[in-house]
Amino acid sequence: MKTRKYFFVVILLLLILVLCHQSDTLGVQSNIETMNNQDNTETMNNQDNTDTMNNQDSDDESREEPIVVKYNYTIKGNTADEFLSLISENPIDLKYEELYEDYDGSSSMIRVINFKYKEFWYREMEVAYNQLLNLLDEKDRQSLIDSQIAWESYMENKSQIEDSFFFQQKYDSLGTLRTALTFYESAEETKKRAYSILEYLYIITGEINIVFSSEEW
Repeated sequence: MKTRKYFFVVILLLLILVLCHQSDTLGVQSNIETMNNQDNTETMNNQDNTDTMNNQDSDDESREEPIVVKYNYTIKGNTADEFLSLISENPIDLKYEELYEDYDGSSSMIRVINFKYKEFWYREMEVAYNQLLNLLDEKDRQSLIDSQIAWESYMENKSQIEDSFFFQQKYDSLGTLRTALTFYESAEETKKRAYSILEYLYIITGEINIVFSSEEW
C-alpha cells in the first residue's frame, strides 16, 4: 500500500511540474508575441511617419517659392486690353527689327538672326511660365502644365518633319533660303507661345516683365 501511495505522489509531482513548465512556456510565447506585435506596430508607425514626411516634402516641392529673376524691362498697363499694344514695344522685337535693317540678303544672316531671336523668346517663355505656375490655383496650374507639355511636343514633331523636308532634303531639293526660313518660323512659334504666357501674367499682375537685355545681342 505504501508503495502505491508513493507512486501516486510521484505521479502527482510530475504532473505539477509538467503543468508549470507548460505555463512558463505559454508565458514566454505570449511575451514573444507581444514583443513582435509591438515591433510591428512601431514599424507601421515609422512607415506612416515616413510616408507623411514624404508627402509633406512632395507638397512642399509643389509649392516652391517663385524663382527670383532679374528683369531688365518692366512695362505697366491699366487694363487687360492693353496687352498687345504694350508688348509690341518689347525690347527683343525692337532689337530684331534693328538688326534686319542691316540685312544683306544672305540666307546665313537669316539663320543667325532668327536662331538668336528664338533663343531669347524661349528664355522669356520659360521665365514667365515658372512665375505663372506659382500664381495659379491647383486646377489652372495643371492645365498650364498640360498645355506646355503639348506645345513642347508639337514643336519637337514640327522640327522633325522640317528636318526631313528642308535639311535632309529626303523628298526634294530646296534652296538655302527656304531652309533658312524654317528658323524664322520656329522663332515666331516660340514668340507666340511666350506672348500667351506673358499675357496671363499681365492679367494677374498688370505688368509685362522682360529679362532680355539689348547688350546680349
